Order: sequence, then C-alpha cells, then structure tokens
Amino acid sequence: MRADADPLSLGVAPAELVEVWIRLVRNMDRDALALFVRHTWRHWNAASLRPLAAAVDTRRAHLDGE
Repeated sequence: MRADADPLSLGVAPAELVEVWIRLVRNMDRDALALFVRHTWRHWNAASLRPLAAAVDTRRAHLDGE
C-alpha cells in the first residue's frame, strides 16, 4: 500500500467480478440479496458497482412482483 493511500478508501470492483455477481443476483432470494448487498457495498467502491446496483434493483422489482 502506498504511504499516501487512504486506508478507508474502498477498492474498485473488477469488471469481471461485477459481471459474475450480476448473473448470480438474478437468482437470489430476498434474504440472500439483502445479505449480498450489505456485504458487497461495504467492501467495494459504490461507483464501480453501478451496473450491479441496476441488477439488484431489477431483482428486487421482480421479487416484489411475485
């Protein structure tokens, strides 16, 4: 770690990992989705998770429609 790096700064999620998560989110139940979101947004930079956020919103809408 660089000496001038902010230790509280969250890292950028790799695009390949975000793509995998998007596929996984499509089949999560409500509880798994909530846990996944809490954990993921705690560890990765939110800006890098924007495509994933859209997938989460879509999944929540689908679950609400069931």
